[in-house]
Amino acid sequence: MRASQGLLVLVSGGLLLISNVLPGSLLEYDRSAIARGEWWRLWSSQFCHWSALHLFGNLAALAGVAIIAGQAIRRWLALLPVAAPLLSAFLLITAPALEHYRGLSGLVALLVVGAAVDGGIIGRVLGLAYLGKLFFDATTGSPSALLPEGIVTAWPAHLGGILLGLVAALGFRWQASQTTQDPR
Repeated sequence: MRASQGLLVLVSGGLLLISNVLPGSLLEYDRSAIARGEWWRLWSSQFCHWSALHLFGNLAALAGVAIIAGQAIRRWLALLPVAAPLLSAFLLITAPALEHYRGLSGLVALLVVGAAVDGGIIGRVLGLAYLGKLFFDATTGSPSALLPEGIVTAWPAHLGGILLGLVAALGFRWQASQTTQDPR
C-alpha cells in the first residue's frame, strides 16, 4: 500500500472512531443542519451509527467485503474519506425526503463494487447479491434488524455508494490505461 493510501485509510479509521464516540446527533446527516452550514456532517454522517449493533453490523460487512476482495480492496478503502462527502451530497440532491442518516453502509456499497471489480468470481457474485438486496430494500422499505425501531434502511445511500463505486472503477481503469501508455 502506498503511503498516501495508508494515510487515507488512517483518516477513515479516525473518522470512524471520532464519529462513534461523540454524540450521533451532532454528527449525523441532518438535512436542515447541513443547510445551515454544518458541513462536517457531510463526512461524519457516513461514519457515525444509530447503535453499537448498527456499527458492528456495518464493520462486519466491511470485513466480509475486504476478505472477499483481498489486498485489492486497499485502494478502494483509501477512497472512503473522499467518497463520504460525495455520498452525502448525492443524498442531498437525490433523496429530499431523507432528513437523517447515519451509517457506513453506503460506503460499504462502494467497496462491494471494488470487490466485484477486483475480487474475482466471488466478488462478482457478491456484487450481484448486493444488487438484489438493494432492489429488495428499495421496493419493500423493510427495517433492518441492525437498526433501532422506527429507522428504515436508507437504500438511496446504498445506491449512491454503488454509483460512486462505478465512477471509481472507471477512474482506476483510466489510471491503469494511462500508466500502460506512458511507462516512465
